[in-house]
Amino acid sequence: MNFSSRALSLMHYLVGSLMLLTVVLLAWQYVGMERIYEVSASSGHLAQARDDHGDGGASRARLVSTRAGLALDCELVRQFAWPYCGYSFLLGQGANGIDLSGFDSFSVELDYDGPPPHMLRAAIRNFEPAISTVDQWQSQKINEIEFTVPASGTVHIPLKLMRTAAWWNAAQKVPLLHTDVRIDNVTQIELYTGSLDAMGHHRMLLRAIRFHGKWISQNHLLMLLVGLWCCCGIMWPLLGLAHYRTQLGSSKARLAVLSGINRALELEAQELAGQAYTDPLTGALNRQGLRDLLLKQWKTPSLLAEPSAVMFVDLDHFKHINDQHGHAAGDEVLRRFAAMVQREMRATDKLVRWGGEEFLILCPTTAARHAQALAEKLRAAMQLQDWPAGLQVTASFGVAGIDGGEDIGEAIARADAALYRAKQGGRNRVETAPVLGARV
Repeated sequence: MNFSSRALSLMHYLVGSLMLLTVVLLAWQYVGMERIYEVSASSGHLAQARDDHGDGGASRARLVSTRAGLALDCELVRQFAWPYCGYSFLLGQGANGIDLSGFDSFSVELDYDGPPPHMLRAAIRNFEPAISTVDQWQSQKINEIEFTVPASGTVHIPLKLMRTAAWWNAAQKVPLLHTDVRIDNVTQIELYTGSLDAMGHHRMLLRAIRFHGKWISQNHLLMLLVGLWCCCGIMWPLLGLAHYRTQLGSSKARLAVLSGINRALELEAQELAGQAYTDPLTGALNRQGLRDLLLKQWKTPSLLAEPSAVMFVDLDHFKHINDQHGHAAGDEVLRRFAAMVQREMRATDKLVRWGGEEFLILCPTTAARHAQALAEKLRAAMQLQDWPAGLQVTASFGVAGIDGGEDIGEAIARADAALYRAKQGGRNRVETAPVLGARV
């Protein structure tokens, strides 16, 4: 066996190994590779109680460590303009913090007892050398988000929904290019009562704050795999050309074989690209596919240039279907639901599997009232759908209209809030979010 034949045999082995590695890594990244960073009473981080007493207020907070978690007793008094009390966890000292940029979301597990609406404000302080100084802790960037604690006591929040506090940008006179959210050098995590919480006694029991992510992000993994396949794609034709120049006397035969190899590589590349942007179970777009769609059609990952609408859909009691009839039946329900939606919606509308039994429908150039009508149409169509095992499957819908130029993340958050109201209102119903900026 000459050198070219041995080299080509080695390439066959490498391609097979690379195909197996690709499948294994993509599957592992999808179902595993979980990375969790916990902040709790047992994590070793210094925890303190904070209130508005130092700002001239009269609220008082007292922190007690228990076996169940960190208990905070808070007496909110409206003396300071924005009364507050809450938790503060120290993650770093001076200019040295912890890099949390590799995480995608965080969850809060907390029991809240007190006058409603039980809102909390999470703040992540990040030390940035360009704008922060050690002797002025106020100069550390404040990335925050406000949310309502559900009855379950557990809330899961994507980090991409966080925003740099506008009041902090104004107070610190931060240049526009430095107002982006960054959590690559976090020194402190804070959890405070919300801006709409009622005065009186509040008691919270914080079990844990957890940051969730992957050891290798999807983008980095895809870049690695594409790089490996590109190297393989470069080496394969070169070695193939050397081999067939030795074995074949006809130039037409050499060109035909190399053309076949190139077509095979193009098909493999197209298949990998499809796996990166679509959900393999339902055929709907995944979140990466949604981002790619926005970049290609609207030239931006976050803004829609014209009035449109988004719709959040959540299949009711889906966990019960999996528990009672098995995951195979649950997967079939998801497939039939996705097929039904794609039959009923327009060709310009896009279906995205957001995660689990949650779906997002993007309706360009669609007014909110028309999107609500589509949601009612889909809800009615589910009654006529043939479901596996004789099931009766319903769904809850949250609709939000989007003004031209609105941030898509804010619109999705409003649609999610409308979906939450639909579920709280008894499920199998449609709720529409109020117009952005309107009073609720």
